[in-house]
Amino acid sequence: MIRARILGRIAWLFVLLVNWSVRVRFVNRESADRLASETNNGIYAFYHGDMVLLFPAYRNSGILIPASESRDGAIMARLLKNFGFDVVRGSSKRKGQKALRKLIAGMRGGKTVAISVDGPRGPLHEVKPGALYLAGLMKAPIIPVAVSARKKYMLENSWDRLLIPAPFTEAVVVYGAPLYVDGTSEEEISAARRALEASLRGLKRQAESAFQNVHTGRSALETPD
Repeated sequence: MIRARILGRIAWLFVLLVNWSVRVRFVNRESADRLASETNNGIYAFYHGDMVLLFPAYRNSGILIPASESRDGAIMARLLKNFGFDVVRGSSKRKGQKALRKLIAGMRGGKTVAISVDGPRGPLHEVKPGALYLAGLMKAPIIPVAVSARKKYMLENSWDRLLIPAPFTEAVVVYGAPLYVDGTSEEEISAARRALEASLRGLKRQAESAFQNVHTGRSALETPD
């Protein structure tokens, strides 16, 4: 417990320091946040490796986020609490798991949820079914989110290839169209999983392309006058 508190605090300070000088631009955030607020039970879906840019954007929001019951999960839980998130411990898998029951209870109480859909241990960018089952059960929209930065470091030795923006760089956070899951059958979850993976891949490409159009000086996220 003491180890998790100390390392969680260090991680929290590190993320704050990294983001202090970064200029972040949000694309479609207003409509995404409004949808989550109006439905009272939206689910933000993101890649585990994008969390460094995402967590400060929603600090003190009270969004409910699951963290595993492993030792690393204890550190993550402390990091999340330092950012003002609500945390449930355990797996978000569909069959009777403790975290799933707590997520359901939180959403019934009006909580918005955020889930790293390829976490907590990967494989990289492979969507797990937990968030989809939760969305189908609660009739809640899934709001996909992806990030990138003009200059960044990628932790190649970590399974999630954690993205760390360089100091004083520009970054972008892109929100996609909401995804609805019609039910909780294997067929419906499988179809929704493919749709969410495609959406997140597209958003990641869109975010990364924002800094690739160097010849015109125009961001790929901008539209011509």
